[in-house]
Amino acid sequence: MSRTHLFFACRGRAALLLLLLASCSDQPVVEPRGADGAVAIRADVSGTAIAAVVVEVSAPDIPTTLVFNIPVANGVASGTITVPAGSNRTIAVRAFDASGVQTHAGSITLTIQSGTNPATSIVLTPLTGDVPLQATLGDYTITVSPPSSTLARGGTVHLTAAIKDTNGNPMTGTVAWATDNPGVAAVDDAGVVTATGVGTTTIAATFHGASGTAAISVTP
Repeated sequence: MSRTHLFFACRGRAALLLLLLASCSDQPVVEPRGADGAVAIRADVSGTAIAAVVVEVSAPDIPTTLVFNIPVANGVASGTITVPAGSNRTIAVRAFDASGVQTHAGSITLTIQSGTNPATSIVLTPLTGDVPLQATLGDYTITVSPPSSTLARGGTVHLTAAIKDTNGNPMTGTVAWATDNPGVAAVDDAGVVTATGVGTTTIAATFHGASGTAAISVTP
């Protein structure tokens, strides 16, 4: 089973390494005429058949869709694109194998500002029988271990979170732990999960706008 993660960042005119920060918002954003956001994109495609990544950017005030090819080398797709700042920017990401067959696709509508933006995420849907891909948008990537656990009611598991920067270098920091459903499982500040009821839930570790998750199942 292969998994791929895309990372994005957005800042005004600054050419960032391998990342996109952007916010989802319905509020209009007024930017100075000619203001651009430099959007750096990184996709870890190692272990997959993906050989090319295409990014398209469209908006009501962008008369012609912007199309970018993101180069792939050594299992990593990375590059920086320039997008006019403003609201209702739809960013569509498509992945292809070496034969030119599209394998995954996903899109999200964002507000891109000329400053730092809150993080968000996108899922790339498989088109050729592969698994869905979770795209993480933020300054950091968070990996929670173990990624899934099955507990009996009252049982516990200790989760850990690994933080990496845009270049994949390990970082130190304190994550904020949270549970999506406290009726199924609770989590403390140290990442210790306690099963409270039967069902499934997600435990999230968040650091500077980036988040990693683990799936928790609780049996009777």
